Amino acid sequence: MTAVEPSRSIDDLIEPMGTGVFRAVEPLQVAAMLESQGLNDKIAREQYGHADIFALAETAYFHVKAMNRPQARTRTPLKRARPAAQMLHGLLYALPAALLPAASGLVGSQWLMPGLVLTTGFGWIVGSAAAHLGYSLIAQGHPRSAGRVLRSGLLVGVLAAAFMAGTVAISRDGPVMLVALCVMQMAFQIASGILLFYRREGWLGMMMAPAAVAGLAYIVIGDRWVGLLTIWVGLMCILATVAGALRLTLTRGPDDAAEPPLRTLVEANARALAPSLVYALLSAVFLLQAEGRYVLDRADIAVAGAGLVVGMGILEYRAHSFEDDVRAAIGEVRYPADFTRRGRWLLAKGLFVCLAALAVLSVLPLAFLYATGDLTEASVAMAVAHVVIGGAYFVAFLLANQAKVIHLCIAQAVALAVHPLGRLFLPAGHTALADVLLFAAAASLFLVILTVLMSLGLRDVRQYS
Repeated sequence: MTAVEPSRSIDDLIEPMGTGVFRAVEPLQVAAMLESQGLNDKIAREQYGHADIFALAETAYFHVKAMNRPQARTRTPLKRARPAAQMLHGLLYALPAALLPAASGLVGSQWLMPGLVLTTGFGWIVGSAAAHLGYSLIAQGHPRSAGRVLRSGLLVGVLAAAFMAGTVAISRDGPVMLVALCVMQMAFQIASGILLFYRREGWLGMMMAPAAVAGLAYIVIGDRWVGLLTIWVGLMCILATVAGALRLTLTRGPDDAAEPPLRTLVEANARALAPSLVYALLSAVFLLQAEGRYVLDRADIAVAGAGLVVGMGILEYRAHSFEDDVRAAIGEVRYPADFTRRGRWLLAKGLFVCLAALAVLSVLPLAFLYATGDLTEASVAMAVAHVVIGGAYFVAFLLANQAKVIHLCIAQAVALAVHPLGRLFLPAGHTALADVLLFAAAASLFLVILTVLMSLGLRDVRQYS
C-alpha cells in the first residue's frame, strides 16, 4: 500500500499561527494551538502525513526550535511555591490579634470591634488594589513606581482609618483612644502586606514577636497597667513594621533607569485595576457583613471563623503549588485532553487539601468555645461556612492568576444575592442559626461556581505557557 503524499508542509502550518508558536515551551502547547484552529487527527494524516495531531505538533515544535529564533528557546519555569514562607502568611497577619484583649480592656469591645470591622474592610480593599498595581508595575520594569504606589496605599489607609474611627468616636461619644488603635491596626495591615509583597516574612515575624508575647502576658496577668504596657509594645512593633515597609518601597531598579510619571502609569493600568478593586470590595462586604453583625452580642459566632485567617497562607501556598504542578504536567502528557484530566485532578487534590487543612484549624476556636461553655450550633455552622469560603478563595487565587477577575466579580455578586440579600426573605424573628446557615449556603454556591469556571478553564493549555 502506497503512503499518501502530504499536500501541505510544516511551514504552511506554522505561518498562520503567528508569533504564539515561538513562545511555546512544550509540544503540547502547539497541539492546543492546532486544535483551537480546528485541526484534528484526520487533517494531520491527510494533509500533513502525520499519524495524529500530537505527532504533527511535535514536528512543528522542533521545526520552530531549529529555526534558531530567540523566542523559541525553552525555559524552565521558576517555582512559585515557597512552602515555609507562604504557609506562615496567615499566622503573620493574625499576630496583632494577641493585642485585642488589652485594647478591648482600654476602650471597651463595644467601641473597638465596630471600628476594627470598618478599618479592616477598607484596608482589605486598599491593600489589594495597591498590591495588584504594584505587581503590574514591577512586571513592566518600574520598581520605583511600584514602591510609590505601595507607600501611597499606606498613607491613604492610615488617613482613612483616622477619619472612620474619628467619625465613630465623635458621633457616638466614644473614647479618643479608639482612633489611635484603629490607626495602629490599619498601619499594620497595609505595612505587613508590603513586607510580604517583598518576601520579607522573616522581618515581619521578628518585628511583631514582642507584641504577641506582650499580648499573651496581658491575657495571663490581666492588670490594667500591663494592658497599657502591652499597647505601647504593640505600637513600637507596628512602627518598626511600617519603617521596614517604607524602606523596602524605596528600592531602586538594578539599572536605576528613569521611569515614566506615576500618573501616566496608573492611568495606563487603571482599566485592568478596576475589576480587581471591585472584587476586593465585594469580597470584603461578603465576609465582614456576615461576621460584623455578631462582634458585640454573639462572640461565639464572631470568633468561630478564626481558622480561615490563620489558614490563608496555606491557601496561597497551595495555589502556587497548583501552578507549578500544572506547568510541569505540560511536559508529561501527550494530548490536550490528557492535560485537562491531569489539571482537574490537581484542582481536586488542591481543593481537598485546603478544605482539610482549614477544617483542622477551625477545630481550635471551636475547642476554645467548648472549653468556655460557649459552643453553639450557630458557631459550628459559622466555622463550616468559613472552611467552605477558604476553599472558594483557593480557587479564586487560581482564576485571578488567569486574569479572570471579572468572572470572580460575577460569582461573588451571586453569593451576595444569597447573603445578605437573602436575609430579607427569612421569617421575622429568625434565629442566628438560620442566618449563618444561609451564609454557609451562599459560600457553598460561591465555591461551586468558581470550581466549575476553573475546571472549564483547564481546557486551554496556552494560558500555562
